[in-house]
Amino acid sequence: MKTILPKLLLVVLVLTGAVPSARAGQIYRLRVKYKDCLPAKLMLYEFDGLIFKIIQTQKAAKDSTFLFEVKTREPVIYFVGQQPNVVKPVIFGLDKEVWLAPHCRHIAQATFAEGTYNHNAEQLFTEAANWPVRYQAARSQLPHNAPREQVQAAMKKLDDELLAWNQRYHDRHAFLGRIADLMTYPSFINNTLNYHTEVDYFAEAYFRFADFKDPVYERIPMVADAFRNYTATLNRFRMEDALKQYFIEEWLAKIPPESRTYKNALGGIVMGFRQKNKALFEYFANMYIKKFAPRSGAPDAGVLQLQRMLQESRMLDIGAVAPDFALPDRTGKELKPSDFRGKVLLLDFWASWCGPCRREIPNVKRAYEKYHDKGFEVLGISLDRRRAAWLKAMDDLALPWPNISDVKGWQCAAAKLYQVRSIPATFLLDRDGRIIAKGLRGPLLEAKLKAIFGE
Repeated sequence: MKTILPKLLLVVLVLTGAVPSARAGQIYRLRVKYKDCLPAKLMLYEFDGLIFKIIQTQKAAKDSTFLFEVKTREPVIYFVGQQPNVVKPVIFGLDKEVWLAPHCRHIAQATFAEGTYNHNAEQLFTEAANWPVRYQAARSQLPHNAPREQVQAAMKKLDDELLAWNQRYHDRHAFLGRIADLMTYPSFINNTLNYHTEVDYFAEAYFRFADFKDPVYERIPMVADAFRNYTATLNRFRMEDALKQYFIEEWLAKIPPESRTYKNALGGIVMGFRQKNKALFEYFANMYIKKFAPRSGAPDAGVLQLQRMLQESRMLDIGAVAPDFALPDRTGKELKPSDFRGKVLLLDFWASWCGPCRREIPNVKRAYEKYHDKGFEVLGISLDRRRAAWLKAMDDLALPWPNISDVKGWQCAAAKLYQVRSIPATFLLDRDGRIIAKGLRGPLLEAKLKAIFGE
């Protein structure tokens, strides 16, 4: 989300026609037949804000078709796939029966047959994603110094279209209208009453069309996505964490605390802050754990996941002993950070294809040459996927320090362990292997080493 108008998530909705009556106990069916493979099994998932939980597992019938049946009185959204990170959302409770014919491992890109409610829903997917693009395009077409009245008129035209779009879905079905409410965010310039700045408007009015007390939201897992986007965008603003926390808790107070809607929203908030704001991630993760940890019986899967995330987050704190790992160097010899105990060690995550990494190499070399004899060492960890490119880069750059890699790119085991999301990424360890600094580059690295070793 690069602007104040965050990217609207693509949501499976229903676009046309009257909704069929959902009688008590009515069965709705999904049939899936792969075009180019036959998985051993296929799962239907329910999402609770953090975890995809399997609610059905099916094997293929003799005709290689997977059949899922859901009994429901109201529309409900589930997800189908071979694994939870690659799934297709499906609305049960509208089409009596729908088919999917995906390619192997690409079920998310599969489409429903034309004329079905779910196919029309896919069209809305595109419409929903296009709203922020349309707002940005309309603004970019205006002169930079366009008068306020001209900007208002351009945004008002889009606001009217957005509200008409919202009303169309309310006219078709309450379920669809509630989803549209979740995704309706008109421009600030035409909604300035009671808001001093666009930041205030976003923070206080982003969900103003959604009534989270409506139990229909318990069957709309996209609540989690909406709150994750809201949280991640809010975190980009220059405001104190206490104010961000205040705005979020104000929204949570509008949701029934024991509802699935609340759980979805809080899960989205936690994930919105993960990797973005450690303090607020831990605050809301602990809130989630406290609220949803069962007092007896089997532990909640989301609670267990958050407990693991908190543990991982804290193991990279300043002062923590750096997690150990072992990867091979160019000769196949395995090296690990603990091999360098007694030295001040810089873990340098880089790759041959990374321009900023290569531009940083001269700075690291200068520090290495100045402090190596005093006990400074560097261990490079490459995120290359091609061994030849990695070896060539080491030779071309004449790197004097040891380098290791499993040649798995972003799937590098060490990068995952250290939660590396962008490179270059560095961690400076003291002689006992404790993290004393992160993200040091250029003069910051040299200044830190000067403080440790002197001139």
